Amino acid sequence: MNSARTRILIVVGIVIAAFNLRPGVTGLSPLLDAMGEQIHLSAAFLAIIGMLPPLLYGLSGFITPRLYARFSGLGLTLAAMIMVAIGLGARSVIDSPALFLALSVLALLGMGIGNVVLPPLVKSYFPDRVALMSTVHVGLLQFGTFIPPLVAVPLATGFGWRGSLLVWAGFGVVGVAVWILIRLIRPAPATEVAAAVVGGSELARLMRSKRAWALMTMTGLTSFNNFILFTWLPSLLTRSGFDAAFAGAMLALVTAIPLVLGFVLPALAQKMASAYLIVVGFCLSLVVGYIGLWLLPTVAPVLWTVLLGIGISTFPLALTLITLRARDAESAASLSGFVQGGGYLLACTGPLIFAFLVQSFDSMWPAFSVVLVSVAVKFLVSHAACRPGAI
Repeated sequence: MNSARTRILIVVGIVIAAFNLRPGVTGLSPLLDAMGEQIHLSAAFLAIIGMLPPLLYGLSGFITPRLYARFSGLGLTLAAMIMVAIGLGARSVIDSPALFLALSVLALLGMGIGNVVLPPLVKSYFPDRVALMSTVHVGLLQFGTFIPPLVAVPLATGFGWRGSLLVWAGFGVVGVAVWILIRLIRPAPATEVAAAVVGGSELARLMRSKRAWALMTMTGLTSFNNFILFTWLPSLLTRSGFDAAFAGAMLALVTAIPLVLGFVLPALAQKMASAYLIVVGFCLSLVVGYIGLWLLPTVAPVLWTVLLGIGISTFPLALTLITLRARDAESAASLSGFVQGGGYLLACTGPLIFAFLVQSFDSMWPAFSVVLVSVAVKFLVSHAACRPGAI
């Protein structure tokens, strides 16, 4: 196969792999009520299923670079697609909540590996088109976050909740087929790029940096709220009297806004001395959205959802700040691993705490108090996280 066709095949592989990294998460939440009618879903199940994505993404951020150092990026990407396809496919046909969680772990580990593997693959095969291919990669990842909750309930209406979940396993199978072909061809990279391992003296230096901790905390609390909304927004809306299709559409909307803002924020942050005022605006938006969802959910649900979507858009901004505040490429890789690894581990406590408070109290005020406190802490640390100058 000539080089032009090989590059096209790699592009297709990156596109399908990036798309497969989120549907198993956002395509599930709108279906939990329908699943609960056939399978008993305990409070513990709801807490764990919301906690697993950030937990496994965080763990993958630490373990995948070591695997990348021993195995090829092509092989790891194929393994990730196999894990996603098997995990999502098998969990959609079983009746045991425990097995559903175990298979979710398999699929989410595959997604977490994909999170880490794709950026160095982009740099290896497209060193002359890094910005363009990174935009393609991130755009398809966000597209795979936005589309599933929008179509999950309509698909379930026609094919049942199992059929709705199987659709995303089907995309995983397509990913496996494409990456088997790529693996057989074994295209030579244009340049060798290693996945940086977070450790040693660089990690020790970051552990002593208050600004690195501030950036990690700001990023982690953003994801803390992201995954609470990914897990609970449809349920909160259906509890307020809205139907499941509307709730799924609102989840799609809350994930679409960071996608749109993600195209603007990197350039804006690069032009500004400090992105602190942007984060302050996002925090205020998140507070108003939460209070509206809590106290006046039926008055303006679309407005509350839009405000919440703006509020969680700090994440693409945080990724930009990692690049802007690092001294060099190696430091950027280490800072990214520290911020995202630690941030995801912090984020995994969000759905767990929120589920516990919802199930333990007749009122919603304890659960909403926790998310509002998390926004306040994010506001307090964001000044140091956004301060100009290298970390």
